[in-house]
Amino acid sequence: MKKSSVEVRNLRWTLVSLFILSLGLTSFSSHAQVGLSTTATVKEGSLRKLAERFGMNYFSFWEGPSLEDGLTGKNELARPLDTGLSLFNLVSVKYKLNDTYSLDLQNRLELIHTQENEWRFQGLRAGVSGTLLKGESWNLSGAVNTDVPELNGRDARARTVLFNPGLFAGLTWNLDPRWSLYTVLSPRIFFYRDDQAVEPEWLLAGRDPGEKPRAILQAFPTINYAISDRFGLRSGLDLQFRQFVESAPTYLKRWPTSWTVGPTIILSKMLSTYVFVQTWPFDGKGLSRETSSLGMWLTGVLF
Repeated sequence: MKKSSVEVRNLRWTLVSLFILSLGLTSFSSHAQVGLSTTATVKEGSLRKLAERFGMNYFSFWEGPSLEDGLTGKNELARPLDTGLSLFNLVSVKYKLNDTYSLDLQNRLELIHTQENEWRFQGLRAGVSGTLLKGESWNLSGAVNTDVPELNGRDARARTVLFNPGLFAGLTWNLDPRWSLYTVLSPRIFFYRDDQAVEPEWLLAGRDPGEKPRAILQAFPTINYAISDRFGLRSGLDLQFRQFVESAPTYLKRWPTSWTVGPTIILSKMLSTYVFVQTWPFDGKGLSRETSSLGMWLTGVLF
């Protein structure tokens, strides 16, 4: 009987111990799950905040076919702008520093369409972007940037570009609910290893190596009329003044000025277009089918 009593007592304490242990494990498991859930929530929130700091937008320039022969676009001399139709894409990846400025890495990629498509990597430009200046009815937004050495693209390598600090920005001025002015501003200074080095297309267009720019003051002012929230009309001039590598430091010459006119279409935040006819009324062979071609701007914010 004593032995049986001891065994019953031991069994009882074993059951009690197992019960207490199970309560402890349950409590530990519950706290562990809460801890893991809290950690996962914190990580998820941190990743979301990090993702919200990134953004991407683009600005693409399409040089379409000549109105005379349906081939590549023509300059003021009725010479081809390139070996085929060109779609030049500026795609900027941004990291938000604060409510005003972001670090900006601009990827430059060109597509030349001939019988076979040719992709040309035109390099990376790094800088800072955001709202540079603004007033009650106007806003200047864009990037201050430069080519990244050793990450230069095709044409910059051909021209032996070291640095080219400058601005790529858009100035918007709302005159009234329907009329507005918009200007692309892109002044830039160039530093080269070899002042006479150029890409083959430079010579194809009838340019001299000595006309390679040392500095460019460029603006593309356009006047815009909004027919509705989505449709409008636009016309503008490409105004450039250049200092050449062969010229004196104080010398500036007006580069041939193109004129564009056509409709604007806003499809969404991710895609706006300006489709136009381009010609050269003040230079070369003037306003003619020989020097006229189609073109288009494509702009949008991807995220």
